[in-house]
Amino acid sequence: LQDNFPDGWNPPRKLSREAMEGLRQLYNLDKTKFTTPVLAEKFKISPEAVRRILKSRWEQPKEKRAKQAEKDRQYMLLNRLRDKLRERKEVEEILQAKRGRTWGVDTKDKLTFE
Repeated sequence: LQDNFPDGWNPPRKLSREAMEGLRQLYNLDKTKFTTPVLAEKFKISPEAVRRILKSRWEQPKEKRAKQAEKDRQYMLLNRLRDKLRERKEVEEILQAKRGRTWGVDTKDKLTFE
């Protein structure tokens, strides 16, 4: 390996911890179907990176994993609330625009609906 990587291992593309865990789960699910070259192609990383990920047994501590999960939940909740607020503003703008609009055969007819 030192001949192949004289400057040390520094892959150009790195995977997140979740992606690495998914890669390991696929490999453990069916080792004949999800071989190293197949996983390398699917995750768009080198076969050497896949080999190193599968060889590694490091896992994030449970406390840190739980903290990250809570952070992700809060982020998703905040995004949902932000989307609802944006939708509510859009609906109010549409309703305000319609309140001033006149309906009828021509513009002299002042028949309006609210």
